[in-house]
Amino acid sequence: MKPVSDKELELLSHKDIVRFAVFCAEQMRDSWENIPECVVAIETVERWLKGKAAEEECVNAAYTASAAANAAYAAAVAANAAYTAAVAAYSAAYADAAHAAVHATSAAYYATSAAADGKSHLIEAQRNYYLELLHFDDIAEKLLLGATI
Repeated sequence: MKPVSDKELELLSHKDIVRFAVFCAEQMRDSWENIPECVVAIETVERWLKGKAAEEECVNAAYTASAAANAAYAAAVAANAAYTAAVAAYSAAYADAAHAAVHATSAAYYATSAAADGKSHLIEAQRNYYLELLHFDDIAEKLLLGATI
């Protein structure tokens, strides 16, 4: 199974691209959950998705997480997933979906490259989540109408 590409991500809404980036970062939570700046970056993005954080907060959290990641290289690759998720959210006001898709794809890349042994499993989970986001309207409609998926 191949990783989700930038072009595929461009089919999603901007918020869904950010959701995908957060999903990828969450795949590597055990690598960054003890780095407070990374936790704050993800929390900030999650607040942004709910309309409770500004884009500027996301970029500040992103750069802080990046600095923390660079200070501890062993966690840098995984922490960069949190950084790219935050940058994807920040780009909502300042860039198009293609720019955000690049950051979300970077988050996916960091998630899979940080865990070489589980790489195919992570890629499969990312692709499944991407397909859920892409087809959410169809899935929701079927559920609302009582159809089996």
